[in-house]
Amino acid sequence: MKKSVNDYVANCESCIRNKHSNQVPPGLLNPIEAPDKPWEEITFDLITGLLESEGFTAILTVVDRLTKMVHFIPTTNEANGVDVANLFLSYVWKLHGLPRKTISDRGPQFTSQFLKRLHKRLDIKPSFSTAYHPQTDGQTERLNQVVELYLRHYVSHRQDDWVGLLPLAEFAYNNGTNASTGKTPFFANYGFHPRFAVGDKEGQGLLIADDHAEWLQKGYDELKAALTVSQERMKEYYDRKHRASEAIKIGDSVWLDNRNIQSQRPARKLSAKRIRPFKVLAKVGKHAFKLELPHTLKVHPVFPVALLSLKKEDPYERDPPQPPPEVTPEGDIEYKVEQVQDSRRHRGKIQYYVKWLGYNEWTWEPYEHLSNAKEMIADFHRRHPNALRHPQVPKPPRT
Repeated sequence: MKKSVNDYVANCESCIRNKHSNQVPPGLLNPIEAPDKPWEEITFDLITGLLESEGFTAILTVVDRLTKMVHFIPTTNEANGVDVANLFLSYVWKLHGLPRKTISDRGPQFTSQFLKRLHKRLDIKPSFSTAYHPQTDGQTERLNQVVELYLRHYVSHRQDDWVGLLPLAEFAYNNGTNASTGKTPFFANYGFHPRFAVGDKEGQGLLIADDHAEWLQKGYDELKAALTVSQERMKEYYDRKHRASEAIKIGDSVWLDNRNIQSQRPARKLSAKRIRPFKVLAKVGKHAFKLELPHTLKVHPVFPVALLSLKKEDPYERDPPQPPPEVTPEGDIEYKVEQVQDSRRHRGKIQYYVKWLGYNEWTWEPYEHLSNAKEMIADFHRRHPNALRHPQVPKPPRT
């Protein structure tokens, strides 16, 4: 009896949609392998929302994944793909050459067609973080917090002099010991610490060229080993608070966590925790999947496994059978509306939030598409007299 009750509750659609999960999130950490040489792989991101300083309103941060050396580049909130490419040419390429791989979020500056074509021409592999999964680009995200903290300490009361502080912030960061590598980014790149104060003595007894090159290569190997150990520790800590993900495969249906989806309901606190099962179209990497989303859901269709839960077959067959659409005398396909739940104004038109008979689908539809549901719309307005009403829907008579 207990097993039957547990199975019944575990497959209850309303419970799945609305109950908060008390399990640790699925998806174990899968660290990106450390590169072999400096500036082979870089990450970059934009810090926006700053007050204007010398004509700039944003900072492009670029980080080498091996040595952790950074460059802080002033730019604007409106920077596009062409601007990012020019900044890279002016501030990074001239110093370090072309990378083999770049990692960034899915900001429009980094996913533009221009940059895609440029990457292809230059044989650079771009990699983008999955929607709502910043761990992919976690290195740059953490760096951004450090930059903001530094500027917060030293910026003037008017906060309009931060551009002049960027060179100091960059030097301070590159000359500080990195927790992952155990070395400063300067030393990891060049094999010596720069002179930065009056009275500093020049480096004692520089090695001859061949020995210095061999010493640098040994240093890079040590850096890679240190990063690997750091990643293993990070994975161990991360995995303590996560569980192995479910065996999701192409063709399965999955529930999508609603935390990052804009809700159309009045209060998010009372909105469903998960939204309808979506079909899995493809596996992306090791921990993300591409879903078949409706055109009304304006988000990137690739999601990390932490936001997905497998829809299991209900042994009690509570999934309603999906009836075939009706065919009108004119030969048009027509689906039946089961329920009208809300109304809104969208782009100047009144739309209604409807559920289709036999489907777990709720969609926003313009009044003109609901000619077979006029009585249901009228009933909705009788129950909700203050809801937005289409001009062609008659008002109920006053009593």
